[in-house]
Amino acid sequence: MTRQRKWVLLYVIAFLIMIAINYLSGSNIGNIAEDKQATIQPAGFAFAIWGLIYVLILAWLIKLLMIRSHNKKIVSRLKYLPIINFLLNSAWIIVYTQQWFLVSVIVILALLYNIARMYVILSDYRGYNRLPFSIYFGWTTVATIVNIFSLALNNHIQTIFGLDELSWTMIALILATIIGIFIAISFKDWLYPLVLIWPFYGIYIENNNYYLSLDVTLITASLLLFITAIIVVVRMKKS
Repeated sequence: MTRQRKWVLLYVIAFLIMIAINYLSGSNIGNIAEDKQATIQPAGFAFAIWGLIYVLILAWLIKLLMIRSHNKKIVSRLKYLPIINFLLNSAWIIVYTQQWFLVSVIVILALLYNIARMYVILSDYRGYNRLPFSIYFGWTTVATIVNIFSLALNNHIQTIFGLDELSWTMIALILATIIGIFIAISFKDWLYPLVLIWPFYGIYIENNNYYLSLDVTLITASLLLFITAIIVVVRMKKS
């Protein structure tokens, strides 16, 4: 058995552990999140994207098992990163369901960093390799922000630097939009900005037109991300 195949088999084992923990504990996440819900938290249906992410990653793992020359290069560069990723994902589910919110923020920040490293590596390869992680990276970017807001609410923090939760929510959305545009243009990735629109839509539905300023921010941000995705596609076709 080659070293690359051993790595992939370890990826599969770590992935199955993640799926098992998600199945056993994942249903409690929604109940905990709804207990003290942040304004920036998307509606429940938005979290269905996790199912899509897991299916796409599973397909990616199956693809890696078909060891070919380019797959060997990918595995050689990734090495242990997918294993750490799946274990961090599992750890986040455990600490969040235990309501260890500070630890959950630390874990999800580590997870986001790990995904970013994998994303950069996979961006060097065309085809299906980056696609699952464009969605994974985009969703986790917003999930990290939501997790930070949940930490603040559960510590009864009402204002920071004189700004209330709504103000910080709009700042966070603007920041996420800037990140989305930067990633899309820098890595020629039309999918990443589109993924951000999904949780933005979930936030819009969940708040049910309660804040006009939030609605305007969400709609404007979504339009900018959509336009960015179109620009990236046009540039890719020209090149």
